[in-house]
Amino acid sequence: MKKILRPRNVFLGLIALLLALWIGFVAEFSYRMNSCGPGDRVIQSEVDAIEVAKKKIVKDARFSSNRFGSAPDFVDDLSEMENCCSAVRTRNYSFVVVWEVNLFARTAARPNPRHATVMLSNCGSYIFAESGIYAD
Repeated sequence: MKKILRPRNVFLGLIALLLALWIGFVAEFSYRMNSCGPGDRVIQSEVDAIEVAKKKIVKDARFSSNRFGSAPDFVDDLSEMENCCSAVRTRNYSFVVVWEVNLFARTAARPNPRHATVMLSNCGSYIFAESGIYAD
């Protein structure tokens, strides 16, 4: 019994326990972010990710402001431009599939270009979102 409770063995046991807890947390987080709930569906392509991001922007009040304009107008302006949107699929350190969608619009009515960056999980839920206006 004395050999089992040596300080070195207790330390190694605690390290093993912490490592097991961390692996369990990462596995649970990855599963939760990559699995879709009822009514959700997996994003299949760049075009699909861009469409999901446009829908999320219109529904989100953070994207409408006096400086940025309204989100529905921004999405309408995107349809008037070529090469307005891009999407990149990556995996982060915890194996979560992340879609980074960049939207860019410039019109004659609003000469300063507006941009929005939305990071979505594989099922279309927000991970990160921001918007802004480029200066002249």
